[in-house]
Amino acid sequence: MDAALAILSLIGTAVFAASGALVADEDRLDLVGALFLAVATAIGGGTIVDLLIGHTPVRWIETPTTLWLAAAAGTATFLLTRVLRGGKHASITHAALLWADAAGLAVFTATGMERLSALDIDPVVCVFLAAIGASGGGILRDVLANRTPIVFSPETELYVTAAFAGGAAYYAAEAFTNAPQAPLIVALVVTGAVRAAGILFHIKLGTMRRATDA
Repeated sequence: MDAALAILSLIGTAVFAASGALVADEDRLDLVGALFLAVATAIGGGTIVDLLIGHTPVRWIETPTTLWLAAAAGTATFLLTRVLRGGKHASITHAALLWADAAGLAVFTATGMERLSALDIDPVVCVFLAAIGASGGGILRDVLANRTPIVFSPETELYVTAAFAGGAAYYAAEAFTNAPQAPLIVALVVTGAVRAAGILFHIKLGTMRRATDA
């Protein structure tokens, strides 16, 4: 289980770092800007959660491998976008950003639940913290890039909802099966499936209407 958790964490770090570099490419930032966004995206959510639960120093300071992986993935993604630049580059980059972000959301929701559920934390709080960890890096990325965070945009398909669904599914799997890896896998699949369904079928929660809009 520890090996699976470590591998998934590394995958989540890489894909979230890639999403940061893709945002940098869309905004025509240089390599330094891409590296900054890549690293912030990869470690931002986990840093917030570590600070909230009092885990200091935060994990990426304890284990710098995360930082180096984020930097490497961000650099590779940035250079690849330069090679592929062409007529369809913008649409390809946007699609890659959506799916890299979705993959990171699913992985970090699942790994966050796995770590947090082992602590003496209320289950509802645990799900909420896992959602913060999974979405916090993306929020930081978008704020630094002067964008409306994808989490808060009314045009964004199911996002935090997917993380909440994955967190709830983790506890459901834990209650109904004795397989040690089942909750982690179920949370990963459910989060990814809900986010993917939102993207593919354009499912949105909508916005609250003001009285003046009626």
